[in-house]
Amino acid sequence: MRADTLKAYGAIHTWVGIVGGFALFIGFLCGALTIFHKEIGYWERLGERHAAPAGNDDAQRLIDALLRAQPAARQAFWLILPNDEEPSPRVFWRAAQQWKQARLAPSGASGAAPGLLEAEPRPGLADLIDTLHYSLALPGVGLYLMGVVALLYGLALISGLIVHLPRISRDLFALRPGANLKRFWQDAHNALGLLSLPFHLVFAITGAILCLATPLIMVFNGLVYQQQLNAALPAIDGVVPEHRFAAAAGRPLSVARLTHRIAGVAPALKPTALGFVRYGEPTGAVEIRGESRHTLGTLAAVGLRLNDGAVLADQSVGRRDLNHALRSGVYGLHFGSYGGLPVRWLYFALGLAGAGLVYTGNLLWLESRRKRHVARQTRASRVMASITVGVYLGSCLGIAAAFASALAAPQVSSLAPFLSGLLFALALALCCSPARAAITLLTLIAIACAATPLLDAALTPDNLIHSFMQSNWRLAGIDSAALAAAAAFALAARVTWRRACHGDPCSIWALPRQSASPGACPIDAGERHRR
Repeated sequence: MRADTLKAYGAIHTWVGIVGGFALFIGFLCGALTIFHKEIGYWERLGERHAAPAGNDDAQRLIDALLRAQPAARQAFWLILPNDEEPSPRVFWRAAQQWKQARLAPSGASGAAPGLLEAEPRPGLADLIDTLHYSLALPGVGLYLMGVVALLYGLALISGLIVHLPRISRDLFALRPGANLKRFWQDAHNALGLLSLPFHLVFAITGAILCLATPLIMVFNGLVYQQQLNAALPAIDGVVPEHRFAAAAGRPLSVARLTHRIAGVAPALKPTALGFVRYGEPTGAVEIRGESRHTLGTLAAVGLRLNDGAVLADQSVGRRDLNHALRSGVYGLHFGSYGGLPVRWLYFALGLAGAGLVYTGNLLWLESRRKRHVARQTRASRVMASITVGVYLGSCLGIAAAFASALAAPQVSSLAPFLSGLLFALALALCCSPARAAITLLTLIAIACAATPLLDAALTPDNLIHSFMQSNWRLAGIDSAALAAAAAFALAARVTWRRACHGDPCSIWALPRQSASPGACPIDAGERHRR
């Protein structure tokens, strides 16, 4: 390939990575944690950690309580069935253009509708991490922004592959630490990118599809189908037919009877949620969603007529149409739900590798543009270094603070400590040198990570040793991961400090020192003096 063509692809790779890198880092970091979304949700619900899952009778009582308190909800609402990670059922319904949720109120609860306890309007830790992953917690445009970022990431992967293709066999397993930091970060960046390339291409493609599906449908609806696609949209997203089907007299089937019915229709489907429409009417229906094992697309759904259990639509494994099979497959490929725990851990590692890929890309950009033997670097390099430290380490600090806050102040929205950590890191990085900010933030992240298992032991009956003895791997896994993260960030703080004090004094990552002459590097000045 011609040199100018390679140079063009190199420029595309660099600037696409720089532009989308900050959003990608948060997306990858939170995406890795989202793989264990259920486990984090179980960990943060302190009062339900050791509760046994409620039965179908409690789920039915919750529905009855909802309809007594909110009669308008019978037109459409969702019931989340209890499970090992979330032992109490929940209901969701729309009121005043907003989704609301509720659980069964404990006996004697005051200020709640009879039998119903509406949840506080705050994002929990697990939900916040998930929201950061797919929309950066930005309302409205965040989802579409991340879809565009996913497309840019795919472009960066392809252009990077083209640039490095001529020397893949030579540099694939090369990792050469030493005085030449540019070469070291180049080796680390190339190794992370090439070894995980197939998976990251899957992440980019499936992420773009999941985030941009609605805009794409709207575009095709206007350009290709002349607005005739609107009638088919309900069937694309759900399984219950939108048109009125034959009515059935009688009362709605109970939750117990519905789950028993689904076991006969789709034995491989494990129900997780029930979506009701027109509850109590002759044309009432229910969409039963769940998961199936031993298939790429684990998500499946069956639509039943609510009053007699007649099958209206079957989108379970082996009976799905192309649309639902593709949607389920895209979801499974993106989140690794198809392979059990080993694949989930692999996806967790790949998510962290993606964050490392973006981070090393920024470091490589900074090292490539550093002026040798000059103490004061360019303004662009210093600003990029400060923003890199502030956003990347600030995201880590915010997430670590959100974990600690989930134990120390469970009534506080998890968004507050995350934003506090991120904004504090940005302010610190912009007010002092990148090296000093990096050392300080890495130390604070290590302290926040270590505080998580300590707070767990101090404020709850659980601690790491107790969780291991009880074989509660969900609690033990999160506390152990927090300790491992604390050790990793502490080590990173130590290495950064050593480099800042004893490394190249001309680097952006060196602590400010007095040089022999203005603008000159101390090493360069010393060499001239000896000469």
